[in-house]
Amino acid sequence: MMADRARSSVRNNVATLSAVVVMAISVSAVNARQNAVRPPPMPSDALVYSPLGTCDAVDSLAPHTPERVRIATWNIRAALSAPVDAIASELASMQADVVALQEVDLRTRRSGFVDQPEVLANALGFHYVFAASIKWDEGDYGLAVLSRWPIMKFQRHRLDSATATEPRIVLEATICADGQPLHLFDHHADGWVGSREMGFAELKDLVQPYMGRGFLVMGDFNEQPDGPDVRNLLGAGLTDLGAELGLRTENRRRIDYLLTDPTLARRASPARVWPTDKSDHYAMLANLEW
Repeated sequence: MMADRARSSVRNNVATLSAVVVMAISVSAVNARQNAVRPPPMPSDALVYSPLGTCDAVDSLAPHTPERVRIATWNIRAALSAPVDAIASELASMQADVVALQEVDLRTRRSGFVDQPEVLANALGFHYVFAASIKWDEGDYGLAVLSRWPIMKFQRHRLDSATATEPRIVLEATICADGQPLHLFDHHADGWVGSREMGFAELKDLVQPYMGRGFLVMGDFNEQPDGPDVRNLLGAGLTDLGAELGLRTENRRRIDYLLTDPTLARRASPARVWPTDKSDHYAMLANLEW
């Protein structure tokens, strides 16, 4: 009798194990089919912006009273955590003058075919530029810069995407901030370490000619402050405005940054976090004496 029970138990265990194996194979096959029909993101050439302005030279003999310029960076998750009008209200509450945005949708199906950069800029009464990195969900997806003052010029820099999870870019912009040019670079780094390293190397080359002239590097770097790529940027002479504060911007860690060169760092306040439930990232803010 005990032998019969043992044989029955073995048969049941074998049957259960076989069912688990079959199920695992089936799930793997489904995932393989899904991946096979999901092509990698394609680069997009979409580029939309408000009319460009100029920055008239300021009379050097005229007295200059320093003004506060508030800068911000925020990954808005394509307004999937909150409607785009709620994103606009949050931006208005920050009272920022210049904002670098990441994960911005331009007329995608998932976002209701809304032109997010234009809607946000119009709600704030700001100028804007949007540069797409990829085509996505019948629309485009990328980076944007919003500014209280006219944007003078901009350029999209495509990074090496040979090993990236998706093509990545840097959006470079020059703004006439209260009569003086303000130069910035907006970047959303790749999640894969090898591609991120290549992207940061290219970013460092882009900013090097501006060192000492005053500029910002802003964005979601997908790496914590002790990561090698962030340390490499800081080693090139950039200052992390949030370095002393132990900030958290996403999922108990900090992967969002406001960096400056030494010239602008002397005129900048320490960064602070803007907690919000309108995205999976908090925003970061800092003030410049301008």
